[in-house]
Amino acid sequence: MTKTEELDTLFKRWEDSIPEYKDRFVKDGIINETVWDQTLPKILFIAKEPNHFENPVPGDFRQDWNTGNLYPFAYRIAEWTFGILDGFKEFGEIEYKKHKPNSLYQSYLQKIAFMNLKKLGGGGVCDGKQLLAHIKTEGHLQFVQDEIKIIDPDIIILGLSWGSAEAKTKELILPGINKALGQCNYSIEVGKLGEMKIIDFYHPSSRNSPSAAYSLLQNVMNSNKFKSLD
Repeated sequence: MTKTEELDTLFKRWEDSIPEYKDRFVKDGIINETVWDQTLPKILFIAKEPNHFENPVPGDFRQDWNTGNLYPFAYRIAEWTFGILDGFKEFGEIEYKKHKPNSLYQSYLQKIAFMNLKKLGGGGVCDGKQLLAHIKTEGHLQFVQDEIKIIDPDIIILGLSWGSAEAKTKELILPGINKALGQCNYSIEVGKLGEMKIIDFYHPSSRNSPSAAYSLLQNVMNSNKFKSLD
């Protein structure tokens, strides 16, 4: 069974077990497993919830990002992936082609895995306390942890922000993470759990300029603290 098949099986059980998810489940996971298998390091981006509040219907990020139906925050993820995988070449080298299939953005999205902790569409801003309560609902946490286990990334980029509720959410989904994380001199924390390196970073929809976020991630990954995780 492929990882994609394992994830689809998990998503079916997940949707069936949580009544509010019925016919509204938004799937994610490994965007293109064929490309993922050929890519190192294997990167997983973790965010809060889909921004589907105005259109609360089922969806699948894998289908959207493979066909070029990209949302604004997807461009940040593609840019950061470009930097990590290609040695942080000059920011302008990744060409912006909004809503055009087969763009460089789309090709880099196919190299990663992406997951929301909540699979039900929400608004443009996710309340940290509400997300924490949702994660604590019966069975939900185990599904989240199972998805991470199936994906089995080398690097996790967390985009959950830094409130107290978010810190508790991180500790729930990745036990031991709060002790593992440490500052790398850029007000960003990094750490390691098992073989997984963690970067506690901005959400891709944060209001930082694209070039500033790209440069910050480059500085984080070039820091002595992050390099010491090897």
